[in-house]
Amino acid sequence: MDNKNYLNKISFEAVKMLKDVNADKIFQKKDVLKIAITGLNKSGKTVFITSLINQLLSGKRLGSLGKRKEFVAKLLPFQEADINANQEFNYRAILNGIREEQPRWPQSTASVSKAVLRLEIKSLSSFFPNKILDIEIIDYPGEWLFDLPMLDKSFEDWSEEMLSDINNSSKKIIAKDWQSEFAKFDIYGFNDGANDKNIANKYRDYLRTIHNMGFSVIQPGRNIQGGNIKDVSTLLFTPLPKPKYITPHEDSIYNRFKKRYERYILEIVTPLAEKYFSQFDRQIILVDVLKSLQNGYSAFLDMTQAMKKIIEIYSYGNQSFLKKMVDTRIDKVFFGASKADYVSSTQHQNYQNLLTTIIEDAKRELNIKGIDTKSLIFASVKSTTDEVKEFQGKNLDCLKGVLVGSEKPTIEYSGEIPVNFPIREEWKDGMFSFPKFAPTRFPDRDIDAVQHINMDLIIDYIIGDKL
Repeated sequence: MDNKNYLNKISFEAVKMLKDVNADKIFQKKDVLKIAITGLNKSGKTVFITSLINQLLSGKRLGSLGKRKEFVAKLLPFQEADINANQEFNYRAILNGIREEQPRWPQSTASVSKAVLRLEIKSLSSFFPNKILDIEIIDYPGEWLFDLPMLDKSFEDWSEEMLSDINNSSKKIIAKDWQSEFAKFDIYGFNDGANDKNIANKYRDYLRTIHNMGFSVIQPGRNIQGGNIKDVSTLLFTPLPKPKYITPHEDSIYNRFKKRYERYILEIVTPLAEKYFSQFDRQIILVDVLKSLQNGYSAFLDMTQAMKKIIEIYSYGNQSFLKKMVDTRIDKVFFGASKADYVSSTQHQNYQNLLTTIIEDAKRELNIKGIDTKSLIFASVKSTTDEVKEFQGKNLDCLKGVLVGSEKPTIEYSGEIPVNFPIREEWKDGMFSFPKFAPTRFPDRDIDAVQHINMDLIIDYIIGDKL
């Protein structure tokens, strides 16, 4: 036996002996990556998480990532995840609905939920054990994200900001009932509180109306997604005009609303920041750009303002409570525009350019803070194929898929995506209209992955450097 073969045999026996007594586990590396996922205005967050888990469990549609790294993934049992029943992201139940003969889109989640995937990554050396990476996927409503910037705002500052937004936009007409309601009273003088609930309910109705119209900036977010608030009186406040040359009575509407605002920050927003947001390593923010386009110029502009709101979380002064938490954790933020399969592939570059324009302010601010960013259009589930349809002698780039509510595939023209941010003067009612397609049926086995657009690139960006 030559020296080379002899050394190889000795090395093999040594590795085997160490593994027999589990001594190799001394060198085993275990990491945890906490990924927060939120979405604006029903952007498909639940199906995004479902597809993300499906892609990792399968490993068959991960593009270059799957070629660079060999790994297996498993969804940890409920007990191992160490979370309460009402906090579990119920992947299996959601999957069953998308595996039906006529698959259906899942219901959106209304509270914080969580799933944990364990990845075992093959070692490059037979001596060293495989690396273990636990990926914690935390799902929370986008409306809650907009509450976080309230942490460093006084009631006076928050009110001024909200009222300015309302009075300088098309929201003013929608807010008329609420503003007329509190205008009936001397909000700074003595008041027995009998009118508080009605004023707060009018404001809640206003928020729900603009939310249904496609607006994104909603504060407080729990008016839309209440979650597990035990005492609903916490929400009995609205923005109010700041008093001038007068001190509000202790038992005034203004004083009570101010105290409830402060209580909301203390009991609802602060625990959200401390328990969840301060623990995140990476943030995924999904937006439904197509829905905002359909809902008109004001809704679309409001979505771009929402992006600016989001970066407030990262760009407060050095003494900010929230900034101290964020600075130590989040190093990557991903912005994704969903439903790329709702427009033809010839429009994808326009769609990407539009997304880039929308988030350019946020991207620049975050980059200055040392937080890496990426933006990409995607489809969690690819539900259409490209087709061409002739209309009045013109060939149109169309899509073939099953429309929601029907059973047979049809060919639909999805329209064109603007190259740049559309200006108000050019915007017309009904200018954009995108048909809603039913989802493609998920494969019956976890080893097979559903078709998608760019999910592999998103996964590579978010976890690739940790494998």
